[in-house]
Parts: sequence; structure tokens; C-alpha cells
Amino acid sequence: GGKSLPGQDEAKIATSVEKYPHSNALGECVPAWLAFDRKVLRFYAYFQEAVHEKREEQYRIRKCNIYFYLEDDTIHVSEPKYANSGIPQGTLIRRHRIPKSSSNKSQHYTISDLNVDKEVTFYGRTFKIVGCDHFTREFLTNIKLLSRLKPTRPYVKNTALKQFLENDRRVLRFYCVWDDTNTVFGDVRHMVVHYYLSDDTVDIHESIPSNSGRPPNSMFLRRCRLPKHATPGTSSLSPTIPDAYYSDKDFTLGAVLHLNGRPFVICDCDEFTKEYYREKYGLETFDPVRPEDYEETPIEDPVEELAKQTRVWSMVPDTASHPVHEVTKKAFQKTYDGLFLRYLAVLKTSKQVDCDRKFVISLYLADDSVSVFEPHQRNTGIKGGKFLEKNRVKKPDGVSFYESADFYIGAELTFHSHVFIIKSADEYALVFMSQHPNEFPNHNKH
Repeated sequence: GGKSLPGQDEAKIATSVEKYPHSNALGECVPAWLAFDRKVLRFYAYFQEAVHEKREEQYRIRKCNIYFYLEDDTIHVSEPKYANSGIPQGTLIRRHRIPKSSSNKSQHYTISDLNVDKEVTFYGRTFKIVGCDHFTREFLTNIKLLSRLKPTRPYVKNTALKQFLENDRRVLRFYCVWDDTNTVFGDVRHMVVHYYLSDDTVDIHESIPSNSGRPPNSMFLRRCRLPKHATPGTSSLSPTIPDAYYSDKDFTLGAVLHLNGRPFVICDCDEFTKEYYREKYGLETFDPVRPEDYEETPIEDPVEELAKQTRVWSMVPDTASHPVHEVTKKAFQKTYDGLFLRYLAVLKTSKQVDCDRKFVISLYLADDSVSVFEPHQRNTGIKGGKFLEKNRVKKPDGVSFYESADFYIGAELTFHSHVFIIKSADEYALVFMSQHPNEFPNHNKH
């Protein structure tokens, strides 16, 4: 209110009050500082800061929050503090009315100038607004500024790098049949198809039986992306074409896949593949498909079969005291290939330097082999790392080996003259020992 002083610019200064809704309960006579007391809009933004001291980077992105106070159009900008960032953080611009960089120096920023997907310049520094909180979004909707809430650039939901990091070394295995009896000297050929979840590639190996007259090379198709409708001699398709290549949803039991012009019938899959389809697609039944023209014998992977035989004979500790057939029978009863239990242990010693050392003992259930790892601890003077390579360890008597029954909380284990005391175990190991009392009879006693 009042009249302007001599020489003062009489241009009207725009404020945010013109955009605020007027309530019948409050009336237009209620000032803004009372109607919107302690109401603050928060916008999420960032700005680029030039880097001159390093050649590796030209600029860095710094996140910040812009706070707009409805009561008096004041603004303050702050940057969240991150530990060990090496950059002074905190308040970037203190709370006050920020003037616009225009010919009218008396005009300041109002609510109409702040919105998602807009850029504002405060004292020569440009801020890009990328979002806001829930209260701010509701308030902008009520004052009819929702049309300016343009969505930001959408991010790709599943990039190649994300897919690789989440599914690296995860492979689906399918047992397929290719009926090649229509060709000269053709027969029914069994194939093993591997589908790599990390990059949606496929390779095919043939299960070649003994004395079949075929070359021993089992590689039928090298690892590559497999097009659906391509025939031999055609060029590769573009990865941008939707559904141009086979994906995991196309591999179902009983499905016929046309792999380079050859029909492959999916007959079965391994346990990991079944569990994958249970979790992702909710499938429950996995009945093997056995067409009438194909053999009834299940398809075995020669590599896996050879690995099983190798594990069996490698687990024979002493043929003089353990007959071969007993050890073989016991080895085949071990159905926990790939499973291991972890225990936290300490050294039983009188040396002060070794009293605080901690070790992680891993017990591999397939062959009762043991490995010991020492985690790194700060300010101990000990580097840590691998303490004992994975192998079967003999007991102090030098005759028998440690087995799963010897591992329980409180047990004392002697590995090559080092005495370890098991103090605890992880949650998986505790549950597993409780569910298998025959193999861990001492678990519930201690």
C-alpha cells in the first residue's frame, strides 16, 4: 500500500498471491503471511558445475532442493550433505526474495516461475527442476498449474547393463529333441539348449551317445541371439524389432522352436529352470513331454554325468579303510551339490594378537569339504583373506575326516594344528541343521 516515492518505478510487482485460491471461510482480507504460514513447497533440482582441476571430467552434477515459502515468496536453496564428498555442501542460497535477471530489477521469482521440468536461474546459476514432493504436487494442482507438470524423460526399465548385473551366470537348461529322420541317414537327435538370462543368448549342444559314428564335438550352435523367423543364409535381424528373437517366455515344455529352420521340441528342463519359471511366471506343473516317436530314456548331459563320476572318485579318502562300493554309495546319497553352511569361529589360543581374529568356516554338504576365510578387520595388523583352501580335512587322529555331524555351535575343530571354536552360524545354517537332525545330531544338544 501507499504511494510511490519520487523517482520510484510505479510498475506493478507481481506476487504469488494472485495465484493462490481464495477460500470463503478465510475471505480475501486474510493476508498471505497468515493464510500460508509454515507452508513450504519443495522442488528437487540439480545444476551442472564446471570442473577445471581434472582432465577426466568436464563437469559434475550436484543435486539440491529448492524451497519456496508461500507466505512471502522467499526462496532458499540447499544441497544435501554426503559424507566424504570433498565438496562444501549445505545452504547454497539463503532465504530471501530472489530477483529476476531482467530489465525490471524489482521483480522477484513467484510461484508461477517454479514448476517441474522448468529451468530457473538464480544469480547466474541455472537449476533444472526434475520433481517435487506430494504436498507441492497437490498444491500446484489446486491452483491450476497441473498442465505444466510435464513428465521428465523416462528411463529405460531394463537396460542391457542392468540385465547383465542381475542375471550374470544364470542359465536355463532345456532338453530338446530334433527329428531328423526325413533326411538321408537321419535319426532322432537329442539336444541341450542353454538360455543365458544375462543377454538373452542361446547355445546348443548335442548329446552324442557312444559308438554313434558322429564326431565327438558336441557344439551344435555357438552362443548367439536366436531369431524366430530366420532361415539359414539370412542376415541378422535388428535388435529393435519387437519379438524378433526368442526370449525366456517362448521356452515352455512341449513348445516347438524353429532354430535356424530346424524344429526342436522342448521335452524337459532342469530344476533351476523350473524354479525360475515358478517365481517369474507362476507355473507349477512341469510334466516331461515324450512324443511317441522319441526314445523314452531321459536325456542326460554328458558333461554333468562326467562331473558326477569325477566327484564320486575324488571323495574316496582311503580305499584301505573304506571299501570303494561303500564310499560310492555314500557319495550318491549326498544330494546337496552346491549347498554350503557358514559358521563364525575364533581361534583357541593364548596369544593376545590372535584373540580378536574371526573366521568364516564354510562346510560344503556335497563332499564334507571345508574352507576357511578370515574377514579383514581394521587396525589389527592382519591382512585377512583366504586361510584354508577348500578340501577335506582330517581329524587329529589322522585317520578319519571331518563330517557334517562334527559341526555345531560350541564345537572345537582342529585344522592343521589350528584349533577353531564355532561361536555362531548364519540363519540358513541354523534352519538347515534343525531340519536335518540325522546329519547334525549335535545341533540341538548345544
